[in-house]
Amino acid sequence: MNSAKETLLRSVDACADELFALACDIFDHPEHGRTEVYASDLLTRYLEEKGFTVERGLADLPTSFRAVWERGSGGPTIGFLLEYDSLKGMGHACGHHLQGPNAIAAALALREAWQGDFKIVLYGTPDEEIAGGKIDMVNAGYCRDVDVMFATHTAGSTSVASGNKALAPAWVTFHGTPSHAAGSPWKGRSAMDAMLLCFHGLEIMREHVQDGCRIHYTIREGTGPSNIVHEKASAHITLRSTDRLYMEEEMVPRMHDIVKGACLMTGTTAEITPRPVYWNYLPLQSLRNLVLDTAEEIGAPKVSRISEPSGGSTDIGNVSWVVPTVNVYVYYSDHPGHTIPYMNDGKSEKARECLVTAGKILGVTAMKILHDPALLQAIQEEHKAAIQPKA
Repeated sequence: MNSAKETLLRSVDACADELFALACDIFDHPEHGRTEVYASDLLTRYLEEKGFTVERGLADLPTSFRAVWERGSGGPTIGFLLEYDSLKGMGHACGHHLQGPNAIAAALALREAWQGDFKIVLYGTPDEEIAGGKIDMVNAGYCRDVDVMFATHTAGSTSVASGNKALAPAWVTFHGTPSHAAGSPWKGRSAMDAMLLCFHGLEIMREHVQDGCRIHYTIREGTGPSNIVHEKASAHITLRSTDRLYMEEEMVPRMHDIVKGACLMTGTTAEITPRPVYWNYLPLQSLRNLVLDTAEEIGAPKVSRISEPSGGSTDIGNVSWVVPTVNVYVYYSDHPGHTIPYMNDGKSEKARECLVTAGKILGVTAMKILHDPALLQAIQEEHKAAIQPKA
């Protein structure tokens, strides 16, 4: 095992320059949403050159892919999630340009260092930032063909996610009856009034949900001038909870009732369009400890064992409900994410070091799992227990 580990670490170092150049190329061509044509093509062509079999366009997502390499048959399957979308109007201010290259570094090094039978599957997953491409992929049956799944993200420390919030967004469009606001207001029924009452109802609801829940709303589009009774008003409402079942079974129905109540009070109607639901991430203590131990062994910077759930949401959560998943944060920048200073670190020496560190953490952790079948069994049993409904 020690000899294989040293081989793996050297292999990551050996491919670092080539893969960092690939990451910089993705950085220089930011693509958001589901338009990551350049990044997807760059990654898939590179994987094919390295001997992976690539399937493109999974789940009707043109920029998604699945890349497979296998030695022998019947061995464990190690999975990696690759993100490569940027932030709209800002570029790679979330560090996603590094996620594909660091996973590939781990995969190539693992392939060279571990000589037993096993399979590697890399999933290219578009649109994490806006509408959660992994949600579509999981719903279509993908990401279930691995024994353990690894994901990474750039961060201000090296740590492991210990939970986050499920997220249920919806677009709500209110329809009223137009009229002149001064000449004949009694003939109108205001969609904007309904929207404002809905917002007030959400504020009242805010006090009566479990601790840790969040409620957000905004106006999606302008309603027009002040001298009309507004015929249409559009809102974007988002609900969050650390427990997706509580969110789906309690919070979402109550939000629907608030919309209905606002319509009853104003003589209007509304249509609710649910958006993709992000499930909360399921942390597994066995995987978390394994990754953190590995991070300390290889001398990763700023390792933190503090267990603190994130306040945000990610579609990695949806994957974590169907397969044991670990989301590894790797030190990259001292600036906050989704900011210009964070983006400006995208091609720095710290970014290169982040890629190398991530590749080594992923590769060594995966090799430990391949080396110890009992460890993999324990991880899978913990996952089975985690997805069971709570009493």
